[in-house]
Amino acid sequence: MHRIPYSPLSNSTETARPVVFLQHGLLCSSVDWVIMGPGKSLAYLLSDAGYDVWLGNSRGNVYSSKHQSLSPSSSKFWAFSWHEMGVYDLPAAIDYILHYTDQTDMYYVGHSMGTTMFYVLMSLKPEYNAKIRHMVALAPVAFLRNTKSLFAVATKYAPKGLLTELVYNRPFFSNTKYVNGPLRTLCKTGAITQGLCTNIIFQIGGFSSNQINQTMLPIIFTYFPAGSSLKAWAHYGQLMRSGFFRQYDYGFLRNLLKYGNTKPPDYNFAVITSPVSLIVGQNDWLATPEDAGLLRQSLPGPVTYSTVKHSDFNHFDFLWAIDVKTLVNENVVDILKVGLGKEMSY
Repeated sequence: MHRIPYSPLSNSTETARPVVFLQHGLLCSSVDWVIMGPGKSLAYLLSDAGYDVWLGNSRGNVYSSKHQSLSPSSSKFWAFSWHEMGVYDLPAAIDYILHYTDQTDMYYVGHSMGTTMFYVLMSLKPEYNAKIRHMVALAPVAFLRNTKSLFAVATKYAPKGLLTELVYNRPFFSNTKYVNGPLRTLCKTGAITQGLCTNIIFQIGGFSSNQINQTMLPIIFTYFPAGSSLKAWAHYGQLMRSGFFRQYDYGFLRNLLKYGNTKPPDYNFAVITSPVSLIVGQNDWLATPEDAGLLRQSLPGPVTYSTVKHSDFNHFDFLWAIDVKTLVNENVVDILKVGLGKEMSY
C-alpha cells in the first residue's frame, strides 16, 4: 500500500484524521489515483480536504508481485481472481490500516474491480460492513449483462474446466519494458501512432475523445497496464456469460467438489449494509449504466445513484479525464463530507 498521511494545504488540526482507502481497478495501480497531479487527482484532493489517504494495490500488479514462498514464475502464484482479492487481501488491508491508525472505521472509494472486490468482501464477510463509514463506487462492476467493450466481451467465450485452469493461472499484461516501453514510444506527443493509443483506451472503456489528455498518454502508459492475473479477466467473462454476480466457475466436477453444486454460488447482496454511492459514466462500455442500475436494485442498504454530467464520459475518464476534477473528484469529496441523503446527478 501507499499512503498520503496529511497535506500542508489541509485546514484540519486533527492528529487522527479520518481514513479513506482508494482501491484501483483491473490492470491499474495506486498510481492512477495521483497521476493527474496535485490539485486534480482524487488522492491529493482528499488529502487536502483533511483525510488520511491510503492507496491499495491488488495482487499481481507492479507493486504487488512478491510472495513469502511462491515465485511469480510459478503458475501457483497466479492462481487467483478478484474473489481472492476480496476475501483475503482487502480485509487484510482494512485491518492493517485501522490497527495502524487506531481507528474503528474508514471511507472506501473503489474504481471498477476495486468495487467488485468490495462487494465480494461485504457479502462473504459481512462483519466488515461495520468498518466502512461510506463507500463510493466509481464505474461499479458486479453485473456485466450489457458490456459493449470488445476487450471485455472477448473473454465471454473463454472455455472453462480443469484443462483451461493451467492456462488461466498466468500473468495478464504485466508491467514490463516489453509491454510498457513500446506503448510509451507509440503514444509520445507528435508520434503518428498516438491515435492508436487513444483507440486502445476507447475500445476498452468507451469513446471520449474530448476528455483524453494527449500529452499525458506517455506517462499513463508508463504505468498502465500495471498487471494482474488472467484468471481475474476470465472471471469477469463468466459474469458476462451467466448474467449473474457469482463466484468462480471451475466447471461441473470441480464445482461439485468445491461448492457442493454444479454451479458456483451467487454473492449475497442481502448482507451488504454499508452506505453506498454509485457513480456511473454515461458512455462507459465496461460498467454500463444498465448494469449499474441492476446493482442499485440489488443493494439493500442506503444507496444513491449518480451519473456524471458528460454524455461521453467513459470507464477510464474516472482516472485520466481532463475535467476529472470538476466532473467527478470534487463531488466524491463532497459525498464523503455530506454522506447519503438525496439522489444526485452531476
